[in-house]
Amino acid sequence: MQSVGYIDFQEMAARCELAHDELNELLEYDVLPVLHVNSQGLCFPISCLEWVQKAAKIRSDYALDLFAMALVMRYLHRINELERANTQLRIILRSAGVTLGDGPGRRT
Repeated sequence: MQSVGYIDFQEMAARCELAHDELNELLEYDVLPVLHVNSQGLCFPISCLEWVQKAAKIRSDYALDLFAMALVMRYLHRINELERANTQLRIILRSAGVTLGDGPGRRT
């Protein structure tokens, strides 16, 4: 994996086993955050690689079309955001001395 905070178009396509036209179509669906354009072309945040790979695997496993993959990507991205926010809130609450349960609906 690259040590910088971005991944270029070519590497994203290769790591997610997507053809260039498929990756371009996902860009048209507006499901990929573009970080910037450099001399090699488009670059994406490295943080999105994991959920794009998961979506590509789900697409392959269930023979989904590219539009369905785009929907899966939106949901996986949103889940990532919610998990990150949950972790931050847990840190804040613990630093305030609030004890949290481990499971859903559990309060201690």
